[in-house]
Parts: sequence; structure tokens; C-alpha cells
Amino acid sequence: MLHYKRNRLSVCVRDDAGGSLVECAFACSILLLIVFSIFDFAFMCYAKATMQNAVRTAARYAITGNCSNPTSGCFSGTNQQNRLDTIVNLVTSYSWAFTPTVTVTCVQGTCATAYGSGSNNAGGPGDLVQVSASYVYSPVMLSHIPGTPPTYTFHVSSTFRNELFPPPGS
Repeated sequence: MLHYKRNRLSVCVRDDAGGSLVECAFACSILLLIVFSIFDFAFMCYAKATMQNAVRTAARYAITGNCSNPTSGCFSGTNQQNRLDTIVNLVTSYSWAFTPTVTVTCVQGTCATAYGSGSNNAGGPGDLVQVSASYVYSPVMLSHIPGTPPTYTFHVSSTFRNELFPPPGS
């Protein structure tokens, strides 16, 4: 009987079944970290591409001098600020789930204050205007990898020259 217990004990000491399970757990956790990091990086690229598309779409719309409420006149009365608001709203709506910080700046030309003031100015006819958006992305998995920053800030912009749409008072 003593000999049987001694053989059984030596078999348990040499058994590698538990070691394989531990190795598998380590390998699977590293594999899952890599897979989810790839998804995180892909979503980060998607966020930047979405922001670029939103800014480009808003700039194309803004070139023509249009606004969201053209019946009350985009170029006369109190509706002139509507043109700037329309550009900002287009960037926000085309950004889908993202919430960017949007600025519209008249870079060159007369930059009439009728279309905004300070750094937010949609510019008048023939003015050079820049639509910019910034978005701060906080990755889920990449932040767990040593040496990677906790957030990434995307800055996208589009510069365009306004068409010669009707000026204020016309």
C-alpha cells in the first residue's frame, strides 16, 4: 500500500496538464490584448477619416454661401450668423458619434463681421476661409500598453475660397 501511494505521488509531481493550462492562459491574454488593440487602432483611424469627411463636406457647402434657413435671407437682416452656425452644425452632424470642437476662420480677404466675429467668421464673398475641427480620442486598449499616450488629439481642416455669392444688403 505504501508503494502505491509513493507512485501516485510521483505521478502527480510529474504531471504537466496544469502547466499547459497556465501557458494557454498567458498566451490567450496576450493574443486578446493584441486583437483588441488592433480594433482600437482601427477605430482611431475611422475617427480621423470621419472628421476629415465632415470638415470637407461642410467646406463644400460653405463655399456657396448657403445657410440652413435661406428663406429669411442668408445675407440680410439678422440671419447672417445662420451661415456660420450652418457650417458648424454640418461638421457636427457629419461627425456622427464624435463631438468635435469646430472653428471657422476667415483667413484672408475683407472678412466682414456680418458673417461672424473674432476667430469664428464664415467670411464674405471671395474670402479665404478655413474650417477646422479637433477631437480628443481616448483609446480603450492602447492606453494599457506602456509608452503609449492616454489620449490622441486629431486636428483636421479644410481651406477654401468663397464663391462670389450675393453680399449683405443685396
